[in-house]
Amino acid sequence: MADTLYFSFLETAQRLPSHPALMHKQGNRFQTITYGELCCRIDETAAGLRFYGVKPEMRVGIYSYNRPEWAIADLAAIKLGAVVVPIYHTLSVDAVCYILNEAEVSHLFIESPELLAPIIPCLPRLPHLQLIVTFFEQLPGNFNGKPFISLSALQNQGNRFIKQNLENATPHQPQPDDLLTICYTSGTTGEPKGAMLSHRNILTNARAAIERFNITEKDRFVSFLPLCHMFERTCGYYTMLLAGATIAYAQSLQTIREDVAQIKPTVLLVVPRVLEKVYNTVQEKVLTGPPLQRRLMIAALKTSTRCAILRTQKKNVPLGLKLQKAILDIVVVRKLRRLGGGKIRIIMSGGAPLERKLARTFRNLGFNLLEGYGLTETAPVVCAAVPGEEKVGTVGKPFPGVQVKIGENNEILVRGVNVMKGYFKKPEKTARAIDAEGWFHTGDQGRFDAVGNLIITGRIKELIVNSYGKNIPPVPIEQALINSKYIEQAVVFGDRKPYLVALIVPARLTLEDYARQEKIPFAKFEELLNHPEIIELFRNEITRATAHLASYEQIRKFRLIPEPLTVENNLLTPTLKVRRQPTYEMYKTLIESMYQEE
Repeated sequence: MADTLYFSFLETAQRLPSHPALMHKQGNRFQTITYGELCCRIDETAAGLRFYGVKPEMRVGIYSYNRPEWAIADLAAIKLGAVVVPIYHTLSVDAVCYILNEAEVSHLFIESPELLAPIIPCLPRLPHLQLIVTFFEQLPGNFNGKPFISLSALQNQGNRFIKQNLENATPHQPQPDDLLTICYTSGTTGEPKGAMLSHRNILTNARAAIERFNITEKDRFVSFLPLCHMFERTCGYYTMLLAGATIAYAQSLQTIREDVAQIKPTVLLVVPRVLEKVYNTVQEKVLTGPPLQRRLMIAALKTSTRCAILRTQKKNVPLGLKLQKAILDIVVVRKLRRLGGGKIRIIMSGGAPLERKLARTFRNLGFNLLEGYGLTETAPVVCAAVPGEEKVGTVGKPFPGVQVKIGENNEILVRGVNVMKGYFKKPEKTARAIDAEGWFHTGDQGRFDAVGNLIITGRIKELIVNSYGKNIPPVPIEQALINSKYIEQAVVFGDRKPYLVALIVPARLTLEDYARQEKIPFAKFEELLNHPEIIELFRNEITRATAHLASYEQIRKFRLIPEPLTVENNLLTPTLKVRRQPTYEMYKTLIESMYQEE
């Protein structure tokens, strides 16, 4: 068995050359690429990259949403021994250019003209960038001093190169601990950090997932979570291809329901927000539907819950209750399962904590919903539920080769074959993250239950993880907000939520001057905070101040509060840092109201 990633993939491809590897939609139908065909496209792309100067250890970037070309570019670069640098397609231009520059990306694959256009002004400031390869048809040439070529043209050149230089088609043979990828994750200061992950880090994680969830060539998977996220990349991409499964790419996040119904997957990877959307959609249809439909759905949920409780308590389910559940399964629940194609055997949730009530609802309806826990720095899986032993509220047991212990302040510490080599060009941050004994400090708090399942209890590090699994450092957003002359203080919230909200403390004197100039009447300062013109002023200021940020870093809603955060009211530390939990507790009702008024 191969101990590096490309050769492991090659073993599977040689075993299953005619088996579907990738599927993508063209028109109304999904087209198939077999493992044998995928190998040919990888070979042509790798040869083209070699022709254009890619050598072992050089950095190759991929700036794209999920599609077959993503996998082809990735495996082609890995075949040559290059280090892949994936870039979120939703990142701000500043973040993209920062990553390209720091990682010294020499060759960049880019998906569309829409992604290319904003970074063109940055190209002269990227001295290491030698070539841009577009997934769309692009005439050879250069723009702003950088040469361009389309992927099809690169592959054609690679095909010619293979025929002329057969000896150069030999794959690079790396060592297991050689660097495979630099995957960037946002830090609390807002400066992205590149987690350096080796072949061993990722390969052992993928193989552990194959074993724990019994992934085989019979499985079919729909890919829609971003491949730049290690959750999707390791578990939904490498794991599937190494097992010989079939990956079908969703057209977009908006077409997931239709794509899933057409593909009929057996395995799904989701973040909690996806489950929340599914649940809310079904609930809305039920509540607005005929009275009989509502009563049947409520009865199905209650019956399923009662049966689940009895099984958990290891009590017998009465015959009458069994019959009632069987009938409701046929009339109601089976229709819900058909929304997912009807063949799903595992739904794996990760990337962010899953609310317990939601988890119980899906499990009670018969979906095999499992939870896991991991981080970019751990390739990513640390723990995952063991099928048949899963327990709601826990994230399961450690993967083989992964050690987990609870350190000071209940911090979760991880050591093992999955832990990154360090942060690229950031030795000080690496030393803070990985101690002298090799333990990675996650910044999360937790404990183990009586049978060894890990329970996440809180967070130490100041980082928002929204319900899509995006890591969002709040401090840079808050700093951008207070650049407005009208904003004295700002606190951003959104942990486990679908979007960010903010509490804004206005700059009182400046705002009062503005009101007098605009002839807005007020007797007390508090009256201004509810005035439509003042609210519109702050909405415009927030939009302007955060325009450079990624879409998921934007402030969707806000509230103006009159009282400043101070050391005296326990909302600031002595060093004037925001005390987030006390601030949340004080304004909990106000904050939560912003998520309820849709």
